[in-house]
Amino acid sequence: MTGLVTFVLGDREYATPLSAVREVVRLEGLADLPGMTKPLAGVLDLRGTALPVLDLRLDAEAGDRGDVLVMEAASEENLVGVAVDRVRAVVGDGELGQGAAAGDELPSYVLEVLRGAGGPVFLVDLQRMVDAARESAS
Repeated sequence: MTGLVTFVLGDREYATPLSAVREVVRLEGLADLPGMTKPLAGVLDLRGTALPVLDLRLDAEAGDRGDVLVMEAASEENLVGVAVDRVRAVVGDGELGQGAAAGDELPSYVLEVLRGAGGPVFLVDLQRMVDAARESAS
């Protein structure tokens, strides 16, 4: 890896490889679509392109602020946004302490549990995390 993007969902901190994230944008101007089902939260105008945004936040209310991790959709050449409470930082590989393997008790998208200054940081496969949110919503 060449770095990690750390972000917050609820009271937990997560990290994903920097290579999984195209860019980070503010969650502003989200447009609702008729018949939307979770985890789809709406669409953002990303420089003239409609960006579907999936909301992973636990206590999201309409109009809540947050950040969006923009990533390439797994099965398409399109982009998809992932709404999180807050993107915290981009850190180098060695900036978080080594942790432990995730083990069977944690969801399959958790790759490793690292040590951050404020406690555990869950290293995740962002695409698997999105897929799990889609599966749990259906």
